[in-house]
Amino acid sequence: MADPKKLSVIIVVLIAGMLVSSTLAAFYFLRYDQAESDASLYLTELRQATATTVQTTTSTLISGGETTTVTSTVTGTRGFAATTDILIDLGNGTRTWYNGTEVQPGWNVYLATVVITNGDLNDTWYPQYGEHLVNGIDGVQNSQSSSWFLWSYNRTSSWQVAQVGADQLPAYNGSVYAWSYCALTAAYAPVCASP
Repeated sequence: MADPKKLSVIIVVLIAGMLVSSTLAAFYFLRYDQAESDASLYLTELRQATATTVQTTTSTLISGGETTTVTSTVTGTRGFAATTDILIDLGNGTRTWYNGTEVQPGWNVYLATVVITNGDLNDTWYPQYGEHLVNGIDGVQNSQSSSWFLWSYNRTSSWQVAQVGADQLPAYNGSVYAWSYCALTAAYAPVCASP
């Protein structure tokens, strides 16, 4: 038979273990409940802070010698957005700055341009390059002698003609770009001065 003294020590240790484990369980349950409540509050605030924005544009798709018209929709949410500044120079003295244009993470200059022009963009999509060739902005179309040029700005080099298309340029917080419509040389270089 077991010693009564040993038995009472075992019972006290078991009761103490149950009290400690119950206290820890209650503590972590309260922490979990508070975290769940905080998460629910954050989700509610997120739903209230975000509103869907939609812009539609029509592109011409050229692939394998076939031409197809494609309508694209750009969807974004307000909140969690960066801002970029974009200038549109129509080449006739009309210059419009779109400062503080909200862009979503992962957006490029093409998407930002669709938004600021409210979809008034004429372009051709080339899937083999993953690029849109912008043929017209705000009703001003490319011609044999003039075209739209995309410029990027940085504090070190000032304005430069973009070396890649608008789909390849990220629109990030603080970025500055310009579209200018101007004459072009036989080598497709802009004749106009930088913006």
